[in-house]
Amino acid sequence: MMLTKKYICRRKFLFSLPLLTVLVTGPAMSAEIKFVRPDIDIPVRRGQGEKYKIIKFVKDGNQLELLQESGNWAKVRLTGGTEGWMLKRYLSDDKPPLEQVRELLKENEELKTGNAKLTRDLKKSKELQEASSAELEQLQIATEEKIALSLNECNKIKDEYTASQEVNKIMWFFSGAGVLLAGWLIGRFASGPQKKRNRLP
Repeated sequence: MMLTKKYICRRKFLFSLPLLTVLVTGPAMSAEIKFVRPDIDIPVRRGQGEKYKIIKFVKDGNQLELLQESGNWAKVRLTGGTEGWMLKRYLSDDKPPLEQVRELLKENEELKTGNAKLTRDLKKSKELQEASSAELEQLQIATEEKIALSLNECNKIKDEYTASQEVNKIMWFFSGAGVLLAGWLIGRFASGPQKKRNRLP
């Protein structure tokens, strides 16, 4: 039957060559990733059917590429590059439980690592914040001390200025009194001889 089929298709070979190229190369280029379902070792054969020779056995959880589907059979490519046919019922899109556990453990370790890094970063940020707060507090204290010293200097200058004003007032008072006393004394001594002269006959 296979020879007859080849013979009948000979005339159409030239016309169907592009279509065959697409059918053959198309699925290979868009191969899907599949996993072997949990079971005993699954045989991979040279063709579609149990009459074909077994070329390889695949185990539970093995990853392979789905190249083509035909009825109950699927053409697959194994990890080493070997291609063959196996029953589709042994293929699954889901990863095997053991692989899922491995991935979950890996994700858990990554989360732990990320959490540890976040904890270190948070601790570092807290230390920087505390250091900044301490520096800010010291700066505030130093500023308040400078302001207090400046106020003391201003008050001291103000007191000195007030004291100098009082001294100036006293000096002016004594100066005025001295001038008046000197004038009075001069007038006193100047009028004394004149009165004696007037008393002479």
